[in-house]
Amino acid sequence: MKRAIIFLVLVILVTSMVFAQNRAPNVRSNWISAELSLLGAGARYERMLSSQLSVGLNVYWSSLFLFWNELGIDLSARYYPTASNLFVGVGLGFHTHTGTAKETYQETEYSEFVKISGVAVTPEIGWKIDVGNVGGFYLQPGVKLPITFGPKTGFGWEIENDGDFGVGVGFVGYFGMGFAF
Repeated sequence: MKRAIIFLVLVILVTSMVFAQNRAPNVRSNWISAELSLLGAGARYERMLSSQLSVGLNVYWSSLFLFWNELGIDLSARYYPTASNLFVGVGLGFHTHTGTAKETYQETEYSEFVKISGVAVTPEIGWKIDVGNVGGFYLQPGVKLPITFGPKTGFGWEIENDGDFGVGVGFVGYFGMGFAF
């Protein structure tokens, strides 16, 4: 009796995985897109390794009200948990982050614009939505949060800790459009 139940559960699992793979929107291997953000743009190439896993290359510049800027190039990996259009991903690359930070000059604390350039880890979440034929034209809205690690330099006044290690966190909301081939 136990063997029959285990066998039935395994058959249901295998059947559901095969059905999910047949309905996956990621039926094409290569996906390219252009992205637009609030005041920025980017480009992405994504290569599907399976219906749930991909690797890619991203290049983008994004600005939030011209004060907080992100410029980066990433190698990325994405995971599609249900082999459908929702994905979570992470990128690793080089970034330059410009934003505000609390600084100290002659024992006075103030906020100043700083630039941090270095290695970045970029978690992201989004959707790949096919429009029309599966695996053709698609839309791709998403959000990524680049976390940049590197030396920081200030703009304007000379700061006491110029060149010290800093961490910058950015926010990039984007809307992409592209084609699969």
